[in-house]
Amino acid sequence: AAWPPALGERLADVVRGAKAVLLQREIPDHVNEAVASVAAAAGVPVFQDVGGEDRPLSDDQLSRADYVMPNQSELERLTGMKADTDTAVVKAAAALRAKGAKNVLVTLGERGALLLDAKGDVLRQPAAALPGGSVADATAAGDAFRAAFALASVEGKPVVERLRFAAAAGAIAASRMGAMPSLPEREECDALCARTPLATPNPPTEPDPNPNPK
Repeated sequence: AAWPPALGERLADVVRGAKAVLLQREIPDHVNEAVASVAAAAGVPVFQDVGGEDRPLSDDQLSRADYVMPNQSELERLTGMKADTDTAVVKAAAALRAKGAKNVLVTLGERGALLLDAKGDVLRQPAAALPGGSVADATAAGDAFRAAFALASVEGKPVVERLRFAAAAGAIAASRMGAMPSLPEREECDALCARTPLATPNPPTEPDPNPNPK
């Protein structure tokens, strides 16, 4: 009962004034769709976290979002397709793009993340090293990853730097117990970024073994 049936102009103005909106599905779909509609019309970037509810996303909502951001199991539920290899992830992400999604960013746990962008190009982000060497609690790792990616996007970082920053945030969150208590400080993410590789095309472009043939 606390969620409004419609945004109203006051809340719509808040959305229009935002630098970005990050939506997740514990919020009712009608609220997410109203916010995304106002944001998209105003040119405000929309980041759609798919976690929270096991329901389909409407094609309209897929097309409003600048980034649709599921994890592996959420991608499988949204598409009805297996996503247990990088090739399968790309195929499933492409199915979302065929329904209107622009960029699909899939988190893959210890396998890192994979981005299928609006041009159809693929970037593979390796996982960052876990502080302490092991997962303590993965509850907030995806939330930290997606929030950090949205923040870095607002800051205008190149996409490979956004992915690395997000990977660092997710790894730090996974190394700690709890949800909110595990979320990292900016300085921690920056420090781990320095030790985390940048994303590469997937499959990686292999160097030509004979670059100057005679």
